[in-house]
Amino acid sequence: MEDNSPYQASKVAPAARASDQLDWRDAVPSEITSRIKHMWILLVLTGIWMLIMALIMLANMQQLQGWLLGLVLALTSIYMLAAFGVYKRSRTVATIVLAFWALSTLGTLLKFTTGEGNMSGVGFTAVFGFVAIRGTFATYRYHHHMANVRTRPARARLSDDPAFAPKLDA
Repeated sequence: MEDNSPYQASKVAPAARASDQLDWRDAVPSEITSRIKHMWILLVLTGIWMLIMALIMLANMQQLQGWLLGLVLALTSIYMLAAFGVYKRSRTVATIVLAFWALSTLGTLLKFTTGEGNMSGVGFTAVFGFVAIRGTFATYRYHHHMANVRTRPARARLSDDPAFAPKLDA
């Protein structure tokens, strides 16, 4: 065949795959992602705090109470696993964290009514609750946003038009 035949198709640069193209509307808004990020960071910090408390308990005990140390280590692992689940944007884990906060709120208020609690415990519970509520709602909003993005048809781009495709002369 002739290379300069007028009937020969010109070479076209390969187009990017549809999965590689990210529309600017598909990006999750930062008001959703930042709340989720705050929630998992708070869970990691709480898990680290529980681990520090376990190490202090281990260092200060003359008579080692294994069940108490085991309980603190179990809570540490629960916080870390919950942080990983929230980081992965799991609605189930976010809801469990919210329920866990509700139970800890009841425990804090019961301690406060019996005179054993303090205001720092109430303050931490309030901050944890504020972040847990916002993070849980943001996780649901994230999944709602992603469902809307998946159902939306792909936007036609001018660069996808063959008339505007680059011509490769070889």
